[in-house]
Amino acid sequence: MKSYIKIFAFSALLTGITTSCSEDELRVVDTVQQLDAVESVNDPFLLASVIKQTSLFYQNMGFDNRRLPSAVQHMQSNYQSGDNFYSGFKSPIDDMYSAMNILKLIDGSIGLADKRASKVHKGIFITFRVMLFSYMTDFYGDVYYTQALKAREGILYPKYDKQSDTYTGLLKELDDATALMNSGTEPIDKSYDLMFGGDKTKWLKFANSLKLRLIMRASGKLTDAGARMTAVLASPIFTDATENASIAYVGTTADNSWKGGTINWGTVDEFNKRRPCKTLVDKLVELKDPRLNVWVAPVETPWTTDKSKDGQTVSTTDANGFTYTSKWEYLDVNNKDMAAQVSNITDTDKLYVGFIAGMLSDWKNGNGHYNTAAGGVVGNFKVSQYSQLFRQNKHNLLKAQLMNSDEVQFILAEAAAKGLISGSADTYYRKGITNSLLRWGVKQADVDKYVAQTTVALPADKAGQLAKIAEQKWLALFTVSTEAYLDLRRTGLPNIFSNGRLTGYTFPVRYRYPGNELGQNRTAYDLGVSTLSPATDNEFSKMWLLQ
Repeated sequence: MKSYIKIFAFSALLTGITTSCSEDELRVVDTVQQLDAVESVNDPFLLASVIKQTSLFYQNMGFDNRRLPSAVQHMQSNYQSGDNFYSGFKSPIDDMYSAMNILKLIDGSIGLADKRASKVHKGIFITFRVMLFSYMTDFYGDVYYTQALKAREGILYPKYDKQSDTYTGLLKELDDATALMNSGTEPIDKSYDLMFGGDKTKWLKFANSLKLRLIMRASGKLTDAGARMTAVLASPIFTDATENASIAYVGTTADNSWKGGTINWGTVDEFNKRRPCKTLVDKLVELKDPRLNVWVAPVETPWTTDKSKDGQTVSTTDANGFTYTSKWEYLDVNNKDMAAQVSNITDTDKLYVGFIAGMLSDWKNGNGHYNTAAGGVVGNFKVSQYSQLFRQNKHNLLKAQLMNSDEVQFILAEAAAKGLISGSADTYYRKGITNSLLRWGVKQADVDKYVAQTTVALPADKAGQLAKIAEQKWLALFTVSTEAYLDLRRTGLPNIFSNGRLTGYTFPVRYRYPGNELGQNRTAYDLGVSTLSPATDNEFSKMWLLQ
């Protein structure tokens, strides 16, 4: 218990910095944090904390924070948000600091593992270190890396490394991590390994799979990307649907519960502000995708142009046993309230309707919703909600996710289609679809039926294959919005950029640096901005990966 309390206190210290400190005071705080870092805590406690903090950091951006899920058109905001047209990218974003707070714990953990010659644990901690530094550089561009977390060595104002150098370092660190895990002999405590229950092989698979992700992300800049990926394939990677870097929610406190559940969001209003995007819903309907029945609820009062159906009810039970009642409403143009909304009605005679991409988050307009008095400020009877699955505090399908096996298979499918690796793109593609469907609880018979459709089949031509692989990967990355965004940015696929009302809006390709960098680390900041194209700290400047 003493060790657990120390972890808690250390974590609290990391998040307790005040913004009123001067530059030097802030750097002193950094030094103290590192000097005090968990030196009397053992590896298992640290492992549990690192797993939890990193996983929750990633997952919160997949549903709780609307910026990324809205940008990739998995979600749209129904009320008071500009995220439907990327406005969240227009201001400095502090995610870099959130990642660094966890990295302070990780680097302290690595130091302790070194002292105890705990090679396996050090390899695991390094894998998480790579995860978070890759997040920072992927979203911002040049960031501090080699001089980060070295305040105790007197480096108070760390330089930004070039993104190309950071990627070289991160890939080398993953080599080091797998070498350490392979050579290490100490056991991993099952009770504190929240992710893989003490299975070292799965940690090796995670590290190798993460390497494939980074190589593919930088493949446009690496002349030997194919050779690198082929080398990784000689080692174990995620292949089965059950092999995922994720943790389950406990569902007892706000900290250990799914963000959309009743513990975190006591009222339903916050849940109702988030609606599945029309882009997502229409694609699921088009493909007869069984995940529709897992992710999306039918419209409460769908429009009908068939007067005989007016007032008729439809009872629907989804794949997880949640039941919904829909009541058809006849679109009567003689009704002045309905007639006033005709221009906003995009879908009639449909039970599943998404919120149109790029639309103002105004609940009065979504698919012609006119009964605002009954709907309230976030109610919208004409647009689907997410399934009640996402209103639970915990569920076997709700996980805090870092990387899933389906993503790995789609990476390999793309690599095979491009000729970077040998093997069948179609085999990897079908495996990716299968793993995603199984991960969401779809029965094998329904999986087989889905992949047998001509609308799902991989085309013969390379361009068609890449488009289809990207489309299915985009679906599989639902609620893994960090990766969905970075993939959409990298490939431009699926081509959803002019959907709905987004014509005239430019897709953002990076985060702006945190505002404090201008005042506390200006020299490094200026050099970082200078490598962008154009050399301006905004959401449209291209980093090395995109140049």
